[in-house]
Amino acid sequence: MKSISLYLKRNLYFILSIFALFSTVVLAVVLLLVLDLSRDVSKTSVGFIYLGASEVSDYESVLAPRIAQWQDTADYTLTYQEYEWQIDLTHFEFDLNQTLTEIKENQNNDAYFTLSEVNRDLLISELTEDLTPLIISSFDEDSFLSELENDLRVLKNRKSYELKDYLDAEIASTTIDQVDMDDIPVDIVSEISSVLSEFVISAQSRFYLIEALDTYSLSNEALSVIASALQYMTVKTPVEGYIYQEFDERPIWSGLGMSARVLALNGYDFSFFNPRQEEMRVTIEVLDTNTLRFTLKGYPFLTTYERIIELGPTIYYHVITNDNPLLNELSEGVIITDTETETIYEVVIVTGVHGHVTYIKRRVTPLGGTYSDYTLFYEQMLPVDQVIEQNIVPKG
Repeated sequence: MKSISLYLKRNLYFILSIFALFSTVVLAVVLLLVLDLSRDVSKTSVGFIYLGASEVSDYESVLAPRIAQWQDTADYTLTYQEYEWQIDLTHFEFDLNQTLTEIKENQNNDAYFTLSEVNRDLLISELTEDLTPLIISSFDEDSFLSELENDLRVLKNRKSYELKDYLDAEIASTTIDQVDMDDIPVDIVSEISSVLSEFVISAQSRFYLIEALDTYSLSNEALSVIASALQYMTVKTPVEGYIYQEFDERPIWSGLGMSARVLALNGYDFSFFNPRQEEMRVTIEVLDTNTLRFTLKGYPFLTTYERIIELGPTIYYHVITNDNPLLNELSEGVIITDTETETIYEVVIVTGVHGHVTYIKRRVTPLGGTYSDYTLFYEQMLPVDQVIEQNIVPKG
């Protein structure tokens, strides 16, 4: 018992020292935790660039390289139809001083940029060098640059701008093609013009003429006139996938590349697919009692679409010979052929005319590219057979 008491006395100071050290460490940890948790975490940033872990004096050294890197890698584009132009953000100069001046702690802040007049002209020139004068004159540069600068301030990494959003509204009614169809029966001109002055071809969808004009209760011939006008005008557009029936015998108002027959009850419709993101409109105007003017309107195309008429193979006529024993040298228009054994009297009753195949093609020329031709339709002009009457008289 005495030995235990002696042992405790000898080690008491050591035990007290260990306890004091342990208590000090625990107290220090608790104080650190309490102090750390009570301090607010800074939420200061510029766009996606976090500044909360940096001292205010270090903001400049953090922002400058990160902004430069962002300008090199951010993907900003201007698009129109199937074309896209890269927007060079290096035309904009990062305004470090204004950015630092405007920073407010514990919130997300804007980055500020300047665009000199020289760089503005360069930027607009780069983005419009492929555009037509009509589109350039319609382009609201100020509105576009204002939206672009707003997106730059928040340091968006990717943005695509639709050019048509910055064009005057009137450009959506640019004439794409036009055709005057004459020799239309008076009653058909009246039927169409009394109920219909325009209709829409929707974007990125298949167009069905019967469905589009169903509410007007037009006759088959009236629908056929409209379908034939559409067949002609849409050659100068990118529409595709035509579905239609040709006339066996063309009406008097029909023409080359204008021969689409509509029979609603038989399911003979006129249809095609519009791949564009923009709708088109067709307007109809009466020129006189037998003539209608059809105009296809929409946004102008940068790709050029042309109508090419190409003559194909000849379809040769046949000669039909009929015997006429009454023909002689006194017959009107007679052609006499003498041989050693017979005399042949011939009269041409119907002069033969060769037929041919005609191809209606679309020539597509992209910006800066070479053209390609695509056959959309072909039409046959059937031959007129030659009819001859003949009398062969043997000699001797």
